[in-house]
Amino acid sequence: MSPSSFPPRDYSLDNVRFVLIFSVVFAHLLEVCAPIKGSWVIYKFIYSFHMPAFIFLFGYNVKYSPKKIVYRWCIPYVIFQGAYILFVKLILNANVTIQFTTPIWILWYILVCIYYQLLLPLFDIDDKKKQIISILCSFIISVLVGFDKNVGYHMSLSRFFVFQPWFLLGYYCKKNNLLRRLSLKPKRRFFIMFGSVAIIAIVFPFIGVIPKGLLYGSYPYSSCDGTFWMRGMASIMSFSMILFLCVGMRPYLSKKLFLVTSIGQNTWPIFLLHGFVIKAAPVHFPYLVDSPWRVILLSCTLVLLLGNKLFNKVVYYISFSWLEKYSEITVHRKTVR
Repeated sequence: MSPSSFPPRDYSLDNVRFVLIFSVVFAHLLEVCAPIKGSWVIYKFIYSFHMPAFIFLFGYNVKYSPKKIVYRWCIPYVIFQGAYILFVKLILNANVTIQFTTPIWILWYILVCIYYQLLLPLFDIDDKKKQIISILCSFIISVLVGFDKNVGYHMSLSRFFVFQPWFLLGYYCKKNNLLRRLSLKPKRRFFIMFGSVAIIAIVFPFIGVIPKGLLYGSYPYSSCDGTFWMRGMASIMSFSMILFLCVGMRPYLSKKLFLVTSIGQNTWPIFLLHGFVIKAAPVHFPYLVDSPWRVILLSCTLVLLLGNKLFNKVVYYISFSWLEKYSEITVHRKTVR
């Protein structure tokens, strides 16, 4: 296929990723900063949608490839799990066990994405009724898993079930070209935007009563004072925000935007590296997170500094993702011989 025959890149999804990765960094900083008035409401609002939306986009773009699972996900998980363990032990002077079955902090996302990719052949179905049934069943399971006290942080099993509906929703949206079809007609798009904003406005006042532990997706209801209806309410917020960002705002985000699009295309180094700064800030640099303006400034700085091709290459090499190309070259040479 010639370069000219490739479909044009969908910049709207890159721009949405920018919004989401900034939300991730900003929310993590709110978590560690000195108490700021109203910060917990903002924090819970962000947590109600940012990871479901990220996993939705992951499902939307995923392709099954055993090599990619190994070189782009499994090996980086091992490398950064080890790096974060050493960081916590040596820099933060905290006791930590060297293990790879319970991800350190943000690394749960990598492990969960590995699971979803491994199971992708099971979910690769074309029958729309079966797709709908799969999504509905996964939503029911995501609610019911909160009643099981044995499913938690270990192996990120709780998060695997809680966030699976968003992965399937994204994957089936791509298979059926739903985002484009829903945003194609202005009237339909306006109705979706208006409806999603109305639902967000209705649900937002109740976000404050949802315990933050429930929004993490890693605790049973009994451990975080949560209920199944709270999880349902958070899911409604997630769904509404995804519709608003990916459908309602699609025409306004479809062009290449200065810095925004570029950062949206390089969210991986931001996600993997920002945790080192955020964990170190309250311990060694508390003045960086002692006011709202400094929190916003540090969020912008981290996103701008890490969200570029240079740091993408840094992560590419330190996580040994380059082994994928090396293995392809080796296989090619053996085939030629």
